[in-house]
Amino acid sequence: MSEFETSATVEEHGRVLLDGVPFAPGTEVDITITVKPLHKDQLTTSDDESLTAARERMRQLFHTTKGFRNSPRIPREELYERGCLH
Repeated sequence: MSEFETSATVEEHGRVLLDGVPFAPGTEVDITITVKPLHKDQLTTSDDESLTAARERMRQLFHTTKGFRNSPRIPREELYERGCLH
């Protein structure tokens, strides 16, 4: 087994204890620690408001950019002639 995944809680002074890892004593391992994502019911009001505001902003941006086109449309051959494409 080359990979083992578990979860733990950070204790005082930033200490994390792992018990029962499936590696022999003395085995060198790499450790990566990431914050466990919150469940929807654990979000705070400010988190929820931030997400709502971000979603609304994305809707506005997509609405604004919907239908953007290069005008006038420049043929590929002309782009090569202008030296824009190599």
